[in-house]
Amino acid sequence: MPNTWIVDLTDYLDGSGRLAALPTTARRLANHFGAIVAAMSSLLPARVTVTQVRCRRRPLRRPCTGSIQAVIDDDAQIRWQCAECGDNGLIAGWQGTPWDARRVGSLH
Repeated sequence: MPNTWIVDLTDYLDGSGRLAALPTTARRLANHFGAIVAAMSSLLPARVTVTQVRCRRRPLRRPCTGSIQAVIDDDAQIRWQCAECGDNGLIAGWQGTPWDARRVGSLH
């Protein structure tokens, strides 16, 4: 069954705006969501875009072969989905984070 993720990327940052010291699983999730943000913020597309970000799910313990499709909605949130397995979510609070490709000197 696919997951639905509602994420505010600032929850993964420390007080200085850098990636916080997180457990490994949380760090991986932050970087996965960050990769979606980096892909979308570099383009700022107004329509659904297939990114080069691979799906992170492992249905039946096998890697999903899908890629993430995403769009930046009217509220400047990133809505994404894997067309292959249905994993999906919404990313808010991405503006000005280290993954925001519009930011000069961004760190991934």
